[in-house]
Amino acid sequence: MLIGIAIACLVLAAPAMAEKGKLRERLTPEVMAVVYPTGAEQLGPEEGAPPAIGVLKDGKAVAYVFSTLDIVAATGYSTTPFDVIAGVDLEGRITGAKVVFHNENYIVHDRVRQRLLDTFLAREAGRPLRGVPANLLPPDFVAGATISARAMRAAVLATAALVLRARVAGAAVTVPTLDVESYSAKSFDELVAEGAVVRRRVTSGEVAAALTQAGASSPKLEVPLRAKSDDLYIEFVAGLFTPPAIGGNLIGLPKFEDYKREQPSGNQAVFIASNGPYDILGTKYFRSSEGNRFDRLRIVQDGRTFGFVQGDYTYAAGFRGQQNAGVFALAAGSGFDPVKPWRLELLVHGTGATPATVAFGLDYQIPDALVLKPTAPEPEPVAVAPWVEAWSDARVNVAILTVLLATLTLIFLFQAALARHRLAHRVVRNGFLLIVLVWLGWTAGAQLSIVHVMNYLMAPFKHFEIGFYLAEPLMIIIACYTLISLFLIGRGVFCGWLCPFGALQELLGQVSRALRVPQWNPSHALEKRLWMGKYIAAAAVLLLVMTEIDPSGATIEIEPFKTAITSKFTRAWPYLIYAGALLAIGLFSERAYCRFLCPLGGVLAALDRLHLLNLLKRRPECGNPCHLCERSCPVRAIVPSGEIKTAECFQCLDCQVEYYDDKRCPPLVWAAKLRDEVKEPKPAAAMVDHA
Repeated sequence: MLIGIAIACLVLAAPAMAEKGKLRERLTPEVMAVVYPTGAEQLGPEEGAPPAIGVLKDGKAVAYVFSTLDIVAATGYSTTPFDVIAGVDLEGRITGAKVVFHNENYIVHDRVRQRLLDTFLAREAGRPLRGVPANLLPPDFVAGATISARAMRAAVLATAALVLRARVAGAAVTVPTLDVESYSAKSFDELVAEGAVVRRRVTSGEVAAALTQAGASSPKLEVPLRAKSDDLYIEFVAGLFTPPAIGGNLIGLPKFEDYKREQPSGNQAVFIASNGPYDILGTKYFRSSEGNRFDRLRIVQDGRTFGFVQGDYTYAAGFRGQQNAGVFALAAGSGFDPVKPWRLELLVHGTGATPATVAFGLDYQIPDALVLKPTAPEPEPVAVAPWVEAWSDARVNVAILTVLLATLTLIFLFQAALARHRLAHRVVRNGFLLIVLVWLGWTAGAQLSIVHVMNYLMAPFKHFEIGFYLAEPLMIIIACYTLISLFLIGRGVFCGWLCPFGALQELLGQVSRALRVPQWNPSHALEKRLWMGKYIAAAAVLLLVMTEIDPSGATIEIEPFKTAITSKFTRAWPYLIYAGALLAIGLFSERAYCRFLCPLGGVLAALDRLHLLNLLKRRPECGNPCHLCERSCPVRAIVPSGEIKTAECFQCLDCQVEYYDDKRCPPLVWAAKLRDEVKEPKPAAAMVDHA
């Protein structure tokens, strides 16, 4: 009940969502003082595509103010788009930037990080769109929220370039030229409505009729026709992918820019996707014996035919639920003209006594709005993908983390040898936990949380791009290691060894016991009920946030990780009291938060049931009559029967230390006594007296 009340209060306290449009209303004097600090004589109307407001001096525009939300709707770590208002002058320099709305999990409600983010963005003033001046702050200046800072900076630069290109005249053109610079956010339906994307539905009846007309008698098809003539055989869509106004809206502007950077200059590309039993790809493109050809697709233009091979194809992951989607490149010297009409033909091959191939066409013409006549765009600034920059900046930390995880792997591989030495086990474990807390948690800020689980799950449904997963190097490495170890030996690898907050609780608990603070553990019957708390917390957070009942993610504050680890206790007093209370409870009951309330622990414990290996050894005497390990387990993961509940086990190896201790483990003690009796027979004199 208390959890439910707390969650309800957090939802009611959630910040409102930002809305696109009406930039003038959001451009308050306070915002303008940061965005254009030199002062503006006058502001023009909000106009143009992409929309912006001109900063006027002597009646002429000297700069433009814009909103990233209105133009690119970029996201950071949260899946909710942020709104950064910024300015760019006619020479291509950022005049200033300020975030006016965001829902970034590690910054919202955190006044310290918010000030750091404001400073970071303000220091972008004077930055040219090309080149990197030396006085800029690195993204990790916003400690613990590097991915958010980097995403906002990248959005400001990309949006500024779009605004400037649309308003500053480039070189004159003498022939119709494809507009490869302008961009405005549009939905898929809007692209279809204006003819930027075209689609066609083909039924089984249409295929049968076309084959009959082609003279094919009972042909054999790679994909058989459906039972009913009006059943879908294939629905395919196509569009010119090259202009960002189309390609950027189809797969998201960041992913589009990544694709564009990888292509040779002058290349064109088309986007093709399909649904239905028959698909656009076929099976020959991955067979070298078939020339790696796509035998179901071709483009026809002015009597010329353009085919595709495997090297031309790039998979478009997660595109709007399409079964198959891809981008197909056309080399600069191929002769394809993106401005002229072309026709995509889908081929259906029938084999047998009278083989035949029939084509179903889709005619395409680039919309006039995307063809330049008087001007051509300036060359695009060379930009580095944010995730590439992130990995470059994190080289040292990645190396340290690699050593740390390799060490942990060795600990588990040789856990039997380690557990035979009580002192060595304690030194290794406490030393490892101290490193995890101080370096991984407080220094590197790499605290895995339920936030990451939700974002990783939701990303494929909200502008999926691989760069999102790669933008936080340490976190993705820890997440992958956790996932692998979870399915191999269970939840305890992360919860018991890699969680900085868990390490903090355990180290404080050891200090507490050393000071003889009374310890409390519930009965096994009550403990089973308390275990359910973490599953309820996990379900509540996932349900409320992922269904957008709580779009701000306020319920995530049930985790104290942001306060105790990434913020290092520098947040507002309500968060400090909450985190402090949880740690205080842990002084009297070992890892109480991890065992009974942690939503991330609930998710991992639920998946623990799928693990493949059990490295923790037991004896037949465990539980009956021996209860040594049960009593020594600090988190009560061993039930009276002697069974280890791995979903509740933190793999601390304390039970294994007892298992191998021949001075404490009763079965080993008994066995040692029997060996001693066999080795030392009774003296002969005693035997005679007895006789």
